[in-house]
Amino acid sequence: MCFIHERATVAGAARKAAIVLALCFVAAGCSKKEAPEAPAQPQGQMGQMMPQGAMGQMSDQQKLAMGGAIFAKKCAPCHGADGVGGTAGPSLQKAEFKYGRTAEAVATTIRNGRPGGMPAFGKDFKDIEINTLASYVLSLKK
Repeated sequence: MCFIHERATVAGAARKAAIVLALCFVAAGCSKKEAPEAPAQPQGQMGQMMPQGAMGQMSDQQKLAMGGAIFAKKCAPCHGADGVGGTAGPSLQKAEFKYGRTAEAVATTIRNGRPGGMPAFGKDFKDIEINTLASYVLSLKK
């Protein structure tokens, strides 16, 4: 393959990737301004392609943005949009939680669920998603 053709193919692939990314933002209801910066590795469905060590490569702002996006989609229906509590879930803005207000305790609750209503999401989320979601939940404290 000649150099010019190879370069055009790479440019075409990059253009296609940018279009797919833009369509994902539109489909998710995000504007370019609201979308968090892309992580170092590409994400599949709910981040499945991101390696476990990638959380250390994300800024705090990126972690909170990712956790906030997951929260809005999966948690807000029960806990309210701002974590103030909803029809099925308690407020996440309290100073104390029944099972502990640490990153580990919140992640365990998300992963395994709790008796009385909190479903387990361990099979729905990757570890990085659970950890960023736990960080976001802890940021809701008033």
